[in-house]
Amino acid sequence: MNEAFLARVRAAVRAQPVTVHAVPSHAVVRRVAVEARGLAELFAKNATAVGMRVTRVSDADLNATLLRLLEPHGATVVAVRDPDLAARAAKSAGSRLVANDNADALFDCIVGITDVECAIAESGSIVVSTTGRIRNAWITPPIHIAIVRESQILADLVDLFESRPDALDAASTTIITGPSKTADIEGVLVTGVHGPAAVEIVLLA
Repeated sequence: MNEAFLARVRAAVRAQPVTVHAVPSHAVVRRVAVEARGLAELFAKNATAVGMRVTRVSDADLNATLLRLLEPHGATVVAVRDPDLAARAAKSAGSRLVANDNADALFDCIVGITDVECAIAESGSIVVSTTGRIRNAWITPPIHIAIVRESQILADLVDLFESRPDALDAASTTIITGPSKTADIEGVLVTGVHGPAAVEIVLLA
């Protein structure tokens, strides 16, 4: 009986015409012009709106900015992939650098510092992947500091999927839009349940 039923379902499926809808033109799906100036300003505005704090500095001020962000925490620091970033973080007072390949040590960290693959101006999101990193660096510590360069800001997800296949080829790529939040329990919004409760963006000109 089951086989007879499945045969009827298969026959019905085969009888249905297959309609392939055309992919809409970029002009339809885009809300942010790729060529538009001010992508950094738009990204900063939207990232702030979703609960991330954005600090815009020059590259020369990165050391001082990391020091200012870390000092209140006396934090253990995770610096990912970028050797120069690791060296800068290690200079911060009261901080200890933990190797990003030590998953157990990351559970003791207060702050995770990472670079990003890119950032999305339309939604104020940052994109990080496991290329050269492990996910715990931006998932486990309660505070995530992400270093974003203005040159890494894309207009929207169209740009991400078309121009950054390297990010999408990683074992895990995460699009982060604000601190971790959930309202699963009785509709009460709680921050920092499934990831960092605070996301700091250091935006480098």
